[in-house]
Amino acid sequence: MKRRVVVAACLALIMVVLVRWQFPDDRSTRISTTLPDTRFDYTLTDFSARFRDVDGTVELILSGPRLEHDAGTRIATLRAPEFHIQPTGADWQGRADHGRLLRDSEEMVLEGNVVLEHPAPGGMITITTEQLHHRAAQRTIEAVSEVEMTQPGSFVRAGSLIIRLDDDIVEFFDHVQGELLPGRAGIESERVRPTQ
Repeated sequence: MKRRVVVAACLALIMVVLVRWQFPDDRSTRISTTLPDTRFDYTLTDFSARFRDVDGTVELILSGPRLEHDAGTRIATLRAPEFHIQPTGADWQGRADHGRLLRDSEEMVLEGNVVLEHPAPGGMITITTEQLHHRAAQRTIEAVSEVEMTQPGSFVRAGSLIIRLDDDIVEFFDHVQGELLPGRAGIESERVRPTQ
């Protein structure tokens, strides 16, 4: 009886091996279940957004009347954006006619009548240009076209500029010209004061 059981088990095992050999199970050709693509297009009106760094500190506040996101390019187009870069740090704020958020490169491009302002002990610093790039990863703001910076009693014009947010340093490049008269702000304000 035991011999019959052993022979039957061996025959069953041989049958299984032959069937598996005849009809192999190729797991690489199996269709795997996939999750749906979660990227989508969207439009926001009267939006306000806060962007944080890896430590959770607010690095950029952005608002405007309209934002349109394209899932294919991962670019958000902004209409009349207002922004505040480093609200608790370097404190640069401004506005532009339009802009783009390039999500893959963590960059904000502002275009058309760009105005950037920064409070300083000598008076408000105002920078005007046609295009600015805020690069979050490099922690810089860069103007690649003609730019003008004014402060009460002073001005600087240049072909380009870079602001290093970590150091709060402004550097000018290409045909730099200007007039820096730090004591003149008080004289000009006295000159325009109305007499009684």
